[in-house]
Amino acid sequence: MKKLMVFLAAILLVTAFVMPADAYRGGGRGHGSCNGNDLSSVPGLNLTAEQKTKITDLRTAYLKDIKPLQDKMHSKAGDLRLLWLEKTPDEAKIRATEKEVRALRDQIHDKSTDYRWASYKVLTPEQQALLKENKASGRCFGPGQGAGRGMGQGKGPGMGSGMGPGAGPGMGPGMGGNMK
Repeated sequence: MKKLMVFLAAILLVTAFVMPADAYRGGGRGHGSCNGNDLSSVPGLNLTAEQKTKITDLRTAYLKDIKPLQDKMHSKAGDLRLLWLEKTPDEAKIRATEKEVRALRDQIHDKSTDYRWASYKVLTPEQQALLKENKASGRCFGPGQGAGRGMGQGKGPGMGSGMGPGAGPGMGPGMGGNMK
């Protein structure tokens, strides 16, 4: 009976650590006048069929490219939670795993920036100016906010304002960054 109670307590603790991490993973995907990374939802951008196809292809490749990194990052985050739950946590292992998680997060961020730049370059100068106007007004592709999945703060690549699925506010770097 005691072993069962210890096992259930461990499951409860892991769940308590997983929920905020899940909020990080899903947060920031706002739905409003601009939906995620979808440039076709930017008001007045008027993408041509060729531009829509190119941007869709870029997005598909980007999502396929980051999926293994996301999976590995979430696996390492789970490993990190388990390391903290050990009877005697090993500081060196915890720090090494945290470093691996940060490295994976940086790789995802770099790929996100590459995708955003590639999408931006598909636009005409007039469309780029309109995108910047929308960003300056906070309507699109600026610091994004949307609800994160799970409970608590959610963080991620938010695009535009609005509400996404789940509970907990999400924040992200937004689309475009410094586009000069």
